[in-house]
Amino acid sequence: MKKLSMTAAGVACFSVGGMCANAPPLKAAILAVDDSASWATGSNALSKLGFNMVQVENSSLPEFSILSTLSSPLGDLTFSPQVQKININSGWTTWSHGYTGEVYFSGWNVLTTTITLPGGISAFDLYVEPNLFGLFDIAVTGMNGTSTTLLQKVSGLSGAKYFGFYATEGDLLSTIKITDLSNGAAHGFGMAEFRLASRTVAAVPESSFGLSILAFGALGSVSWLLRKQQ
Repeated sequence: MKKLSMTAAGVACFSVGGMCANAPPLKAAILAVDDSASWATGSNALSKLGFNMVQVENSSLPEFSILSTLSSPLGDLTFSPQVQKININSGWTTWSHGYTGEVYFSGWNVLTTTITLPGGISAFDLYVEPNLFGLFDIAVTGMNGTSTTLLQKVSGLSGAKYFGFYATEGDLLSTIKITDLSNGAAHGFGMAEFRLASRTVAAVPESSFGLSILAFGALGSVSWLLRKQQ
């Protein structure tokens, strides 16, 4: 059933309940935060790590407009390919955690959407939901000189999930890549609730990185590797 009413990583992982034995040395890196550590759950991991997350304002364009750029207080986000603005409870029928704003639809036949971030960004998060009312594997990758991919199973029926990324020790985030791993069976995906933080606002230094990880079990999970399908 269609919901749309219109037409690499590091070398080890940390997770809730424990840490992998082969943890890497502390260094500049990009880390991922899964849905359990979303601000909507009350965990708000990125803010608790010291990042001042700034909301990206929704587009003022009419519903069903095609666009490639969203403005934010920290600079423009650019989408490739272009996305379509659709309102929840209008063209897009479900989301999660009570959000009723707008989403940006990838397109029916799009497998991957890349978001280019403004310069100097050290943290970014968003929610993603498949178009169809099934359970699909969605992978989101945070990239710069290094990259980390977080894979989560996401339901298209009121199941939008959170994906968060942050950089340590002077690293930055330059692009975010969202990929439908169902080979098109999801018929695209919606993205929304974008937030970002500047490196000048908050930084996670190498000296405090280990302490952040040890304390992170109460906040959610940190992923260094592409999570394997459950």
